[in-house]
Amino acid sequence: MWDPKADGEIFRTYCPNCGDRLIGDAEKGEQVCQACGFVAAAAADDGPEWKAIDLEEKSKRVRVGAPTTLTLHDLGLSTDIGSDMRDSHGKYLDPTMRATVEKMKKWQSRVRTINSQERGLSIVLAKITEVCNNLNLPRNVAETAAHIYRTSVKLKVAKSKSIMGMTAATVYLACRKCGVSRTLKEVARAAGLEKGSVAKYFRLILKDVEKDYVPPASVEKHISKLVNIAKIDTRVEHLALQLARMTNDSKISSGKAPAGLAAAYVYMSSVMRCEHLPQREVAEFAEVTEVTVRNRCRELLDNYIIRQKVGWTE
Repeated sequence: MWDPKADGEIFRTYCPNCGDRLIGDAEKGEQVCQACGFVAAAAADDGPEWKAIDLEEKSKRVRVGAPTTLTLHDLGLSTDIGSDMRDSHGKYLDPTMRATVEKMKKWQSRVRTINSQERGLSIVLAKITEVCNNLNLPRNVAETAAHIYRTSVKLKVAKSKSIMGMTAATVYLACRKCGVSRTLKEVARAAGLEKGSVAKYFRLILKDVEKDYVPPASVEKHISKLVNIAKIDTRVEHLALQLARMTNDSKISSGKAPAGLAAAYVYMSSVMRCEHLPQREVAEFAEVTEVTVRNRCRELLDNYIIRQKVGWTE
């Protein structure tokens, strides 16, 4: 219920006209009498003066820009010249005016970066956005990666370093901080680099910028990712998640890659559910070797006794 105290109005409990109890109208921001309709207090509406039926109409009528973002070197506060080549009435520009607008766009893009530092920052942030789009990562991962790179620039860690190496390393670290299951090999492939090169820059950032260990994504998230990629039955995923929770022990997971453990859980669950899922296919989808899957399965069977209840249904 609307509180008139929050808007600085005089709070009344009873109507000064008829003496009946007042109620608050949260939609209109008013305090009215439920008997005679007397408006005792009214709050100023700070919303827009227009109404929109759908999202498209709202986007046309809104008069403010997009929110600030760390993925742009100027935080998105600058104004861009559109590329639709239309005037304010929606008509196409003539060829002479088009050439003038193209020159204006060129000079506008040049003056956005004042010095070489801003120019380099804009290039790296654009690469970060490109890699995140290639991996279908959520927006918060791109924002986190941009924040990590800006911090490395302030600490002068990114100076004289490879642009794509720092880009891939910051994206991978952002994935780990946000709990998104992307392996180092996947990020390196999206950036067009070798896995060892990205690992070198990742260790550099982790040592000089982050300075705290950031754990990789949990085994459960890798299991869900593997099941979605391989299009496996959800019952196998449910059983694999149960096995992962029941065998959550440091002696099993310590020093082991989550992708290998996830592949082992999925393969064991498929065997228990009598699903025809070859070990080679599980290893390929998880991007690990068959030897890794066999070793993880052997470790689980050596340390735990796994029993399955068989139920009969009519």
